[in-house]
Amino acid sequence: MDLDLRPAIDPGNAFEQTCWNILRRRYPPEKLAYIPADMGGDCGIEGYSTDGIAYQCYADRDSLTLRARTDKQKGKLYDDTVKLKKYSRRLESILNGLVLDHYFLMVPEYHAAELVAYAHERASAVRNYGLSFISDTFAVHIKTPLDYPAELRAALADGAAKASIPPPSVDLGEVTPFQSNKPYLVSTLEGKLALLGRSNPSANLMALRDRFVHAFLQKEEIMASLRDWPDTWEAVELRRQLREEYLEVESALSPDDPNSRVLVLVKTYQADLVANVAGLREPDAQRIAMGQVGDWLMRCPMDFQAAP
Repeated sequence: MDLDLRPAIDPGNAFEQTCWNILRRRYPPEKLAYIPADMGGDCGIEGYSTDGIAYQCYADRDSLTLRARTDKQKGKLYDDTVKLKKYSRRLESILNGLVLDHYFLMVPEYHAAELVAYAHERASAVRNYGLSFISDTFAVHIKTPLDYPAELRAALADGAAKASIPPPSVDLGEVTPFQSNKPYLVSTLEGKLALLGRSNPSANLMALRDRFVHAFLQKEEIMASLRDWPDTWEAVELRRQLREEYLEVESALSPDDPNSRVLVLVKTYQADLVANVAGLREPDAQRIAMGQVGDWLMRCPMDFQAAP
C-alpha cells in the first residue's frame, strides 16, 4: 500500500463528540471522566476511565493522503505523551491516585504498521519518566470507533455517530464505459428522459442522461463503502425497498408531469433517508437519493404515463 497515494477521509468536525458518545455507552457515569481543555485540561489526555485507561481523540481534517495523516498522528502521539511528564503534577491531582495502565489514541482511521510500532516506542519513553500515575506495564494503543462495535451501533442508531466513508471517486470519464457495457439500461433511461423533454423542450437530455448515470455510479460506490457499516447499509436498503414499492404503484396511477415527479422524488427520498437513517451523513444521503432516482429511471420502478 502506498500511503502517498491513498486519499485520507475527512472525518468531519464532530469526531471527538462521536468518541465520547461511544465511551459513554461503554461505561457508567461514575467510571468515566472527561477533562475539558478550556478549563485547565490539555494535559495530554481528554479523559480517563477508572479501569486505568487514558483517552485522547484526534482527527485532522486537512490531510490529503494517508502518508500525511500518519505523520500527523505520530506527531500528535509524541506531543501528548510528552505532556504527561510536563503536566505531571496537574495530572496527579486530576487522577487522584489512579494508575494508568493504557493510553488510547482514538483516530478515525489508521493504515500504517509504523504507527503501531511508534506507539510502543512512546509507551517505553513514558514508562521511563518515573511518574507515579504510570504503571510498569503502561502501553499505548491506537483505536478507532470500529473497535467498539456494540457501542458504535447504538450511537449510529440514535444519530450520535455517523458512518464515516470516503466521498465517491467516480469521475465523468466512467460514464461512457458504463453506457457501452449496459446499453439496455441507458436506452431505458433515454426513453424516459424523452418524455421529460416533451414538457421541457429546451432541456439538454443527453447531458441529463450523463448526469443520472454519473449519480448512479456514485450511489453504487457509496453503498459499497457502507458495507463496512452494516446497520447503516441495512437501514438505507430498507428505505429503498419501501420507497420502491410505493413508486411502482405511483408510476401506474400518477398523471403528474414527469419533470415535477423526478424533482419531488429526489427531494423527498433524500429527506426520508435523513429522517430515518440516523447514521447517514447528509451529503451521502443527497448523493444516494440522486443516484437511486437514476437507478429507478434505468429500471422498471419509475415510469411515466405518456401524454395523450
